[in-house]
Amino acid sequence: MSRGKKLNIIISTLLLALFMYLAFRNVNLSELAAILKNTNYLYVFIGMSIGVLAGTALRAKRWGILLEPVKKDISFKNLFATTIIGYMLNNLFPRSGEVVRPYILGKHENISRASAFATIIVERIIDTVMFLLMFGVALIYFKDRITNAIPQIGSAVIILSAAIFLMLVWILFMLIKPEISLSIVKFFTKFLPAKLHEKVDNIFVSLLTGFEVLKKPSLFFRIAVYSFLIWISYLVSTYIPFYSFNILTAGGGTDVLHGLWDANLLLVLINVAMFIPSPAATGPYHYICKVTLVNMFAVSEASALGYGTATHAMGFLLYLVLGIYYFIKYNYKLSDIKQQAAS
Repeated sequence: MSRGKKLNIIISTLLLALFMYLAFRNVNLSELAAILKNTNYLYVFIGMSIGVLAGTALRAKRWGILLEPVKKDISFKNLFATTIIGYMLNNLFPRSGEVVRPYILGKHENISRASAFATIIVERIIDTVMFLLMFGVALIYFKDRITNAIPQIGSAVIILSAAIFLMLVWILFMLIKPEISLSIVKFFTKFLPAKLHEKVDNIFVSLLTGFEVLKKPSLFFRIAVYSFLIWISYLVSTYIPFYSFNILTAGGGTDVLHGLWDANLLLVLINVAMFIPSPAATGPYHYICKVTLVNMFAVSEASALGYGTATHAMGFLLYLVLGIYYFIKYNYKLSDIKQQAAS
């Protein structure tokens, strides 16, 4: 194992331990255990199944659209299976699924792995833009409550807004002037070692190919629609488990519409946890669920952490079971995938 991989494992483990400590600190563990023991997990299962199955299906369809300039009519079955396996691997080894997905799909559909990887980068950029849009919506709707709970949020929003603005300007420049943007990248990569220089240049060329889809209005509109539907599926997935813990629901004094607004804020902040390189966001997910539900909505710490623990575990198990199923069905070998991904 290389020194870099060892360092990544150490950092991921330390982050997991730190956030799990922060999440469970000062929580009445007996009360938490009682809540988890007496919870009706039907709503948790339904909610997380919608997120995993519907969310993955919509992601697979959107990925197929992004890949249309590379190859049309890619099998939905292969797209879905590849996406599920990718998320399973992401949960076990942070970001590994993004590298493995192009290899798996390329093997079945006979397409360039570099081009497939470029569409995944585009996919992540689209997800980031969608996240920031929903973050803005949540910030407007819960402005006073958020600023009271997190006074520093204003600075964070300014930084995020500036980052997304610069990213969009660069993407627009890449679309309008691909040759010049490639020249700019090559100017900076020439200072890198020869092997790395070539790899970065090739990835950027593939990225330009991936962005070709955004030049076509009909495909751009379909991608926008699917991106919105993906967020809706995750929003519903976040909301339904509230019923298992009787929080932020009609039974808890909140109607469905307001409950969905509350779920959107929680979902936005949960997405922040996904940026932290802890396996399956374990720790950051629990901590953010607790802090958000307690500080923003006055939910008890035990109930908030019960919600975070149950939804995280259910989502992890669903991805694991489905990922293993497709892994076995397609007769994959982990060693082969690791070798190909490394290359």
